[in-house]
Amino acid sequence: MSQYYPQQGPIYPPEFTPEEDDYYEDGDYEYYDDIGDDDAESNPLLQPVLAFLGGGCLVFLCMSVCAVFLGVLWIVDPGGGQSAESVPGSEIGISFNEPAFPGESVVNEENMQVTILDVNRNAAVETIPQAEGREIIITTVEVVNLGESDRTFNERDFVLLNALEEAYLPAIGAVEGALGRGNLPPGEGLEGRLVFEVIAGEFDLVLLWEPGGEAQPRYLWLE
Repeated sequence: MSQYYPQQGPIYPPEFTPEEDDYYEDGDYEYYDDIGDDDAESNPLLQPVLAFLGGGCLVFLCMSVCAVFLGVLWIVDPGGGQSAESVPGSEIGISFNEPAFPGESVVNEENMQVTILDVNRNAAVETIPQAEGREIIITTVEVVNLGESDRTFNERDFVLLNALEEAYLPAIGAVEGALGRGNLPPGEGLEGRLVFEVIAGEFDLVLLWEPGGEAQPRYLWLE
């Protein structure tokens, strides 16, 4: 058998009336919204000085790091910071398609310089018999040692190339004043002759200078 419960009205919490001691007066607290204003007003130069000191420390730190980095580079490669000046002529005549023009000098990696001074075509040489369809070319060159140590030279280091890059070897010692071979002291130079026998009428001839070693080939347009 079910039970009946009479309906009750809403229950409200009891009213709370704060005592006078529970209220807070403005005077009971201190507000610090403007912290540092008094210091800034009393020392107007404080913030600029601090900013200056902070920036100076940052600059000093950056300079110190750069100095340490440069010091490490100098220890690893003492000559790395110096830009080597290229010797005039060192970038001339470095390929068959871009030979040095007449009158231009070439300089190789050993600081040896070569210049064509004169070209004599259809020359007559007593030691070389005349042959039909052939001609003799005498080329006078100057070799100069621009370095600081002795260097060798040899007329066998020179070859004459035609337009198809076919090579003509020199006739060694064929004329008086031939270039020959030997040592060249620093700052000194000499002139010598190179003799080549080629097909008559060859054109676009290029003198190839290839001493070997660390020196790369150099090319000089004959005329």
